[in-house]
Amino acid sequence: MTSDFRLHHVGWAVANIGATTEALQALGYVSETTLPEMVDENFGVSLRFLCRPSDHLLVELVQPTRADSSVSALLARGGAGPYHLGYCVDDLSAAALNLRAGRFRPTTPRLYAPALRMRQIQFFYRRDTGLIELVEWPTAEPKT
Repeated sequence: MTSDFRLHHVGWAVANIGATTEALQALGYVSETTLPEMVDENFGVSLRFLCRPSDHLLVELVQPTRADSSVSALLARGGAGPYHLGYCVDDLSAAALNLRAGRFRPTTPRLYAPALRMRQIQFFYRRDTGLIELVEWPTAEPKT
């Protein structure tokens, strides 16, 4: 496996973005203004990024907009909480090969992510680690 996987965000399934934002503000989180709040029809979700300036931890709040969204079942099973880690990589194809070699299986094709400035993303899963999102975001470009 390569070491160019750089943690970008923690994906957090929520039933109510507003209520969760309010709760996380008590922990020092603020809206990440460089990444817009939006609805992503690919996954049937509303998205909002929050950042904690003290340590630059980025959280992606993910609220379903329809019953068949990518997070509805997660919320029904276990309630709100973290469910994926997003990693920036220089080369999505090379990183995907590394994950496949590590027995991760793709759960989506490559897609363009409107909330991440139309960068290409792809999700992978392995039972003993969970869901991983790769974001093609070269090292030379700022993450926010």
